[in-house]
Amino acid sequence: MRFFWWQHLRLLILIQLLKPGNTNHKIYAAAEAIGVHRSIVGSHKKSSDRIGKYPCLRQGASVKCNKLKDPGVVSLRITASVPGDNGIPTLTPLQPSDVKKTRKHIVAAIIGGFGAALLVIVIVVLVYIFLMRIKKFIRRTSDTASSVPSPPNELERGNTSPYANASPYDTQDLVQLTIVELQYATSNFSQSNIIGEGAFGLVYKGFLQDGSIVAIKRRVHSPNRYFVHEVKHIARVHHKNLVKLVGYCQDNYQQLLVYDHIPNGNVGSHLYDSEGLPIGKLNMRQRLLIAFGAAKGLEHLHSLVPPLLHMHFRSSNVLLDDNFTAKISDYGLLKLITDGERAGSSSVVDCFLDPELNSSKDYSAQSDVYSFGVFLLELISGHEAHGRNQQNCLQNFVLQAKYSSGMYDNFIDKALGDHSMRAAEEVMKLALKCVDISPKRASMKSVVEELEQIQEREIGHLHSEFGEDIGAVTLGSELFK
Repeated sequence: MRFFWWQHLRLLILIQLLKPGNTNHKIYAAAEAIGVHRSIVGSHKKSSDRIGKYPCLRQGASVKCNKLKDPGVVSLRITASVPGDNGIPTLTPLQPSDVKKTRKHIVAAIIGGFGAALLVIVIVVLVYIFLMRIKKFIRRTSDTASSVPSPPNELERGNTSPYANASPYDTQDLVQLTIVELQYATSNFSQSNIIGEGAFGLVYKGFLQDGSIVAIKRRVHSPNRYFVHEVKHIARVHHKNLVKLVGYCQDNYQQLLVYDHIPNGNVGSHLYDSEGLPIGKLNMRQRLLIAFGAAKGLEHLHSLVPPLLHMHFRSSNVLLDDNFTAKISDYGLLKLITDGERAGSSSVVDCFLDPELNSSKDYSAQSDVYSFGVFLLELISGHEAHGRNQQNCLQNFVLQAKYSSGMYDNFIDKALGDHSMRAAEEVMKLALKCVDISPKRASMKSVVEELEQIQEREIGHLHSEFGEDIGAVTLGSELFK
């Protein structure tokens, strides 16, 4: 059957009606146009069959369309063809479920994009923190030799260091600090922060930026080419009875060493008052433990290869931590000090110095043993070796101990009591061995062994006499009230 152009007139009208901007009522007209067109196309069928097959198309009221939320917009879908002519499409509404699926896809895409962006930001922040830590580590472990030029006339004969080629990687825990950091830690080296004075100079209590409390030794002096190498050599030494060196700094006119802060001060402050007289604060057991700990630390220095001599051992350099464990400080520092350069007055006689020494070049392990012997005499007597009212320490202290043979009770601290007299006499005999002439002096290894035996006998004696449970000794602050 042939069709003329006017037979498709209503279809053309439908296309025009579906253009954007048309209102809702035009959809009903379009549906009506489709119905009329189908009736023309299917004229070869009976009228009753056509009406019965497509009743919804003849009645505009029965056409169902889904409206969207936006007024004036109706969604249609081409779903099937009219029976009898596959070239004629039909229009059906877009279901609400399809609209919901589209919205879900959009929300999922937004959430996925936000999560990806957040992940990228986190990765960038972590990389930045990692790079900053590496930069800080490199800055702190860099050598100061390049930043502090050495004067050409500084190198003197006999002042060379055998550790000039020491590797900086052996002391990874040692921190190079700036002068600005140390000024901030000590409130610009305020006098209120001074806690002592030693061979290296004044000692300040400081607070580093990481919250740690430190003791900062300050020496005002021109730069030393071997300062950094000697400091790194000292920092390689570790022992529970040695104060740990944690940092250093060399400026144009000063050198600074940073140690762990030991809170309970030196042994002397627990033995005698400002006049050097006994205060009876420590019992025999506590004094033995302090002597044994100090001996272990000094013996460890002598056992190194090559041996590290202290060269400035004295009671003021034996510090006590929170548990009153003895820790030796200032070991190896005299290598950083030139001959004749000492803190304090040159008129004061050094009672701890080996009288057989002619110069610092003659210093040996036996010289450290002599200093330890004087320390034992202080510990057992409670007197300062060079009291404020004494003029010559050799005549008034060391010689007094030597000439008190058989009358030790006149020299020993009365606060120890009669029950500790035997142990006190044994310690005094050991001290006299240490201050004897050098060929007869004991080694630090033998000193440690003898102190350990004296300590065991004293603990056994106290246990049998008083029934004290002293198998586990804790030197806490409650023992020093």
